[in-house]
Amino acid sequence: MKVFLNILLTIIIAQGFCQDLTPNNTGLHTHPNSELSLIDDFKSLDIDTKNSKVTFDFIHENTSGSIGGLDFKVDFNPNDPENALFKGSALVKTLDTDNFLRDGHLMWEKFFYKKKYPKITFLSTQVVEFEKNTFKVIGNLTIKGTQKEIIITFTLNDEKLTGKTTIYTSDYGVNIFDEREKNKLNIQFYFPILK
Repeated sequence: MKVFLNILLTIIIAQGFCQDLTPNNTGLHTHPNSELSLIDDFKSLDIDTKNSKVTFDFIHENTSGSIGGLDFKVDFNPNDPENALFKGSALVKTLDTDNFLRDGHLMWEKFFYKKKYPKITFLSTQVVEFEKNTFKVIGNLTIKGTQKEIIITFTLNDEKLTGKTTIYTSDYGVNIFDEREKNKLNIQFYFPILK
């Protein structure tokens, strides 16, 4: 009788456990609270690096431009933002404001000093979900040897990941104007998603 009760108890426990199992995208069944289910469901976005771009607007002079030479990695699953990573660099020599003389001046030591500081870099330290499909990427931006923490707000849809942030170039030793407010730069990020 004792053996029979033990077998019956084992069957009941096993059935209860099986009911809690949920299918994942691999076709396997895992317990919803297990670490395995998170690992199996993890899928980072596949970014189209070739067609990605970074643009900017220099507010005081109503000037727009872009920067290229992008070398970056976006390891981001919107269902697991805490484990995301955004890092990358851009080449100063690719700064383009559609004015050859102005672009040349920006390479001088007084401004971006291309010869000594050829790259602008960014490395995220934290990614948090702000609201549905909107994420705050906190990290360190380095320009001309000066590192400052910034926050980039990214929005995600089925086709692209777009971001925006605002900096003041004078905070990085790039003093276009003496007044800080006149050095305001809005930056936009465009990362198309491969299907």
